[in-house]
Amino acid sequence: MRTDIDLDFLKYCSHTELRELCDLLTHDEKGNLRLSENLTDKDSYIENYPHNCKAIWQDIALELQLFGGNTFANLFRHGRGPSYESIVCDVCKQLKVEGIGVHDSVEEMERALLDKVTEKMLDELTAEQLKEIMKELDIRKRTYTKQAVMAALLLTRRMNLRLYYYVMSYILRMATNMLIGRGVLVAGFGLLSRGLSVLMGPVGWILLSGWTAWDIAGPAYRVTIPAVLQVAFLRLKYSESCETNQSKCV
Repeated sequence: MRTDIDLDFLKYCSHTELRELCDLLTHDEKGNLRLSENLTDKDSYIENYPHNCKAIWQDIALELQLFGGNTFANLFRHGRGPSYESIVCDVCKQLKVEGIGVHDSVEEMERALLDKVTEKMLDELTAEQLKEIMKELDIRKRTYTKQAVMAALLLTRRMNLRLYYYVMSYILRMATNMLIGRGVLVAGFGLLSRGLSVLMGPVGWILLSGWTAWDIAGPAYRVTIPAVLQVAFLRLKYSESCETNQSKCV
C-alpha cells in the first residue's frame, strides 16, 4: 500500500464501519462483486472477511486508491493507485465543488464536499421539510430557507460536532443511495427522528430523482464518490471521538 497519512486514521475505525466501506468498494447495488475490484482474492480478505475487517484496513485503503486511479496509469504506479488527497481533489472537481484551493488540506476539501452534497439535497426540500430539520437542530427561525438551514448546520459543526455528525449521517445515506442504489449504514444511528425521517422516508427517496441532473461521468466515479463521502464521514466521526477522548488520538 502507498503510505498515505490521510487514510491512516482508518485503523481506528470499527469493524462495522470498515465493512461498510469494504462492501461499497467490492460489491455493486445488487450485491454482486464488481468486475474491477481487486480485494476479494487476497488471502488477508479471505481470512478476515466478514468477521474482522479491522485486520484488513490497509487493504481496504489500497482498494480505494486503485479505484481512484486510471487502470492503465496504476500499472506505472506499481499497482498502488494515486494518493487519497488527489482522489478527493478529483472528486471535488467532478462535483464542481467551489472554493477549493491548491493549499487546502484533505479535511478542508472533505468538508467542502460534504457542504456541496448538503446544499444539493436542501435544494429539493420544501419550507416545511426545512423547518423539521431546523427543529432537529434546535434552532428557531421565522423563515425556513435553504440558506438558514445551511448556516445552522455550519454553526452546529463548530459548536456541536456530535449533532452535526448525526444529521449528516442521513445525508450521506441519501447520497450513496443515489449513486450506487443503496445507502451505507452509519453505525450507531439506527433510529430516525421526525425531522430526519424527512430525508430517509418516502419523501427522501422521491427527492433523489432531482439528483439525476448531477451527471457522474464513468462507472468508477459511482464508486469513488460515495467512498470518499464515506471516508470523509468516518473522519468526521473520528474527530468527534477525539474531542471527547483525546488520549485515543495521540
